[in-house]
Parts: sequence; C-alpha cells; structure tokens
Amino acid sequence: MDAADTAHKTTSGQVKQLIGQLSNRFIDVAEEVDSDTGSQSLHLFDVWQQVYLCRIVDLANGAEAFYQEGHSLPACILTHSVMETVVVQYTVVWKKLSEFTDIFDSQGIHKLLMSVVFGRRDKGDDWTNKSMQVLTAIDHLEKRFSGFRSEYDRLSEYAHPGLAGGYGIYVRKEKDKLRSHFRQNALRLEMDPWGRSELRCALLVAVTFFELLLQMRPCIEVLSKSNS
Repeated sequence: MDAADTAHKTTSGQVKQLIGQLSNRFIDVAEEVDSDTGSQSLHLFDVWQQVYLCRIVDLANGAEAFYQEGHSLPACILTHSVMETVVVQYTVVWKKLSEFTDIFDSQGIHKLLMSVVFGRRDKGDDWTNKSMQVLTAIDHLEKRFSGFRSEYDRLSEYAHPGLAGGYGIYVRKEKDKLRSHFRQNALRLEMDPWGRSELRCALLVAVTFFELLLQMRPCIEVLSKSNS
C-alpha cells in the first residue's frame, strides 16, 4: 500500500468516525410541551439540533459514498452543502444564542429558533420567518476559521456547469492536441485534496459546535422557565 492509499484510508476513516459521533446524538422523539413561549423555545432548540444533525449526517454519508466511488462532482456538491449547514449552525445559532443568553433575551432566542427551524425565502413577504443569508454567515465564520471561505467558494464551482463542474471533471485532453477523452473523473484526481479533506474539516467544526450548543442548553432551559 503506497502513501496515497494510506492517506486516503486515514481520511475516509476520520470522516466515518466523525459521522458516527454525530449519529450517536440522534434521538427518536421530542416529547410534547406546553403552549407557553418558554417551553416552545426549548422544544424548538431540541428540534433544531436534531434536524441539523440529521441533515449533516445524511449529506456527509452521501458525500463519502461518492468519494469512495470516485465520483467527485456529486461528492463535492454534497460537501458544499455540509459546509453551508455547519455555517448556519455556528453563525446563526451558536453565536446569536450566546448573545441572547448573555442579556437574558428569551424573546430573541424564540424568534431566532423560529427562523432557523421554519425559515424560507421563496414566499416573499407572505412568510414571516426568513432563513439566513449563507454568504453573510460564511464571512463571520471565516473570522474564526481562516480559509473556510476560500474552500467554500472552490466547492461552489462544482455546483455549476463551468470549468470545475464540467470540463475539469469529465475531460482529459492529450498534451498539445485537441484530442479529448471523456469519463468520470477523467484526470483521476485524488479524492482527499479535491473534497474529502474539506468534508472532514466541516464535520470537525460540526462536532465542536454541537458540543458547545449542548453546554448552552441549560441556560436556555433556565430562561424558558422564567418565561413560562
């Protein structure tokens, strides 16, 4: 086994381990709560946690499966979606929840959680809860994790049928000639430097902030009881 194969198996193993860590946090049921705003806020927090866990794990499992098959285009697009989800986890929720709990703003917490659970932007003014602008969130995360924005932008290119998301994936041209060969991953790019490493980093961030959010839950619970 050469060094590239060893590195490939190491990164793949790390990705699967991180996915497992997140999967271990799944719950089956969030029990019913009273109708007061405080109880609903804590319930929304638990629901949001599970929704984002499921989304991250689902996307990461799909990406890793494609990486193993050598299908870099769908793998990178799914990795891009993992990064977007992690960005919202950090910037929209953890950071803002920290600010709201510091000033005991239970209404701000409730409004934030309504936005991240029920937010959408395809209904215009007819829909009250608006989802977060992802690029704004990424700029905030870049301040804490330098290089995150550049990797996000690179993976964004795979979602469009340009050089990275088209010719660069499916075409191998003979040197100094116009003769072209077509196939999946025509240049036989290694999966780790072309996406899997970014997936591993995004999952590391996801695990980190999930633990930080768990530490914040007691504060939200106290505020929810005071608002019940």
